[in-house]
Amino acid sequence: MFGYMAVFGAVLIWGLSYIIMKSTTTEYPQLLFQFWRYCAVTLVYAALFRRSLRAIPVRIWRMGLVQLGSSHFVLGFFSIYAVQLTTPTHVVVINSFIIGVVPLLRWLHERCKPTRQEKGAIAIAVMAIALLIGPQDQGVNIGDGLAFVGMFGYAYSIVLTDRLLSKERATVPQVSFLGIAGCALLFAAAAAVYVGINKDLNVIALSVLTSQPETLAGIAYMIVFVSLAANLLQVHGQRRLPPVAVSILFCLEPAVTVALDYALLGNKPSIRVLLCGLLLIAATVATARPIAKSGRRRKEAALDR
Repeated sequence: MFGYMAVFGAVLIWGLSYIIMKSTTTEYPQLLFQFWRYCAVTLVYAALFRRSLRAIPVRIWRMGLVQLGSSHFVLGFFSIYAVQLTTPTHVVVINSFIIGVVPLLRWLHERCKPTRQEKGAIAIAVMAIALLIGPQDQGVNIGDGLAFVGMFGYAYSIVLTDRLLSKERATVPQVSFLGIAGCALLFAAAAAVYVGINKDLNVIALSVLTSQPETLAGIAYMIVFVSLAANLLQVHGQRRLPPVAVSILFCLEPAVTVALDYALLGNKPSIRVLLCGLLLIAATVATARPIAKSGRRRKEAALDR
C-alpha cells in the first residue's frame, strides 16, 4: 500500500506544479522565477551529491551540462510561458505526447527502431495531436504552441538520460545534477540578457523576490516538493511496485491536473482535451511493458519539470 501511496503522492505533486507556476508568477517575471528555482536546486543537489560529482568524467560533464542541460532549459523556458497563455491542463496533456515522440527521437538520435508497441503509441499520439489541433471553440493558441516546443525538450531529456545511464554508466545523482546545473547556467545567461534589456539591475535583486511572498512560496514548492519530495516518493514507490504498475500510475498525472485545474483555477477542460488525454493514457498503458524494462532508471533521473 505504501508503494501506491508514494507514487500517487509524486503524481499529485507533479499535477499541482503547473498550477503553482501559473498562479505565483502573475506579478513576477517568469524567466527570473525559473532562474532562482534552478539555481537553488543546483546548490541543493551539489550539497547532497558532492561525493558522487567528484567522480564524473569530462565527457559526461560535457554531455550533461550542454546537451541534457539544454533540453531541460527548453522544457523549463517554454513551459513557464506556455502555462501563462493556456491552462495547466493543456500543458500537461501536451507533455504526455512524449509517449510518441521519445521513440522517434531515439530512432533519429541512436538509430534504435521503435518496437511494435512503440509504433502503436506513435500512431495513437498522432491521432491525439490531430484531435487537439482540430477545429474547436477556442482553437490552439500560442500557449499550446509553446507547450509543444517545451515537450520536445522534455522528450529529448529522456533520450539523453537513458544514454547517460545505460551507455555512459553515469549514476542517477550525477545525471540529475548535470541536467539541472546545465539548465541553471542557461537560465543565468537568459536572466543576464533580460536584465540588460530592462536596464535595471534591481529587477533581479533578492529584495524584489523576498517582497513577493507568493512567488517565493512558489519557488520553495518547486524546490522542496517537485525537485526533492516527488523524486524520493517516486524512488520509494518503484522499489515496492512492479514497473508496469508504476508506469500506469504515471498516467494519472493528466487526470490529477485536470481535477486540480478545475477545482483551484476554474478551468473546465473541453471534451476534445479530455479525449486527447484518454488517448495518451491508452498509449502509455499499451507501452507499459517495454517501458518497464528500460525506462525505470530513466524515470528516476528525468526528474525535474
